[in-house]
Amino acid sequence: MKRVIFLMAFFVWSNSFCFGAEYALDKGSNMFGITANYFTAKGELYEEDDESFTAILFMPHTLRFVARNVGVGGDLLVLLTGQKDNKSITLGLGPKIIYFLGGKDKKSYPYLTTGFYYIRNDLEYDDTESHHSGTRFKVGLGVNSMLASHLGLLIEVSYNLDNLKEEDKEKSESGSMISVSMGLAGFSF
Repeated sequence: MKRVIFLMAFFVWSNSFCFGAEYALDKGSNMFGITANYFTAKGELYEEDDESFTAILFMPHTLRFVARNVGVGGDLLVLLTGQKDNKSITLGLGPKIIYFLGGKDKKSYPYLTTGFYYIRNDLEYDDTESHHSGTRFKVGLGVNSMLASHLGLLIEVSYNLDNLKEEDKEKSESGSMISVSMGLAGFSF
């Protein structure tokens, strides 16, 4: 898995020298970034034995701009949750498309994004392990504020629809979540 991600990043990076992009979102440029979420939930609803529920989400991504303001690439998803001795790890990987609004001299670029991921979720709950696999579909909107010509601050709100099936069971279950994330993106052009 690490080898595939490295080769994909190297391929995208090396091809950027073949095209003369004029700015960060121009055809031929590349975007490498990471967004993250952290949340903790407390109160009677979320606490167990006075232990709060905590989750951390990391999403490294890479994009290649195939046309001006249109990026195609992929995301890696790592979600860690925990509460007392209970924990889960969710890993995902899949393609995404982003369409940015705005031109060359803008400082902020609103965007629309969509992605589709294959995910695996491993749970340890009350000394019992379970494994789920399935898919996630994501749609979102956000804004990229340029901090410098090659660095942007990303803020995104997304709606995620999951469909997971536990190993050794025939029926899958679905659910949805809304996520707010923030991160940094580097651009090569």
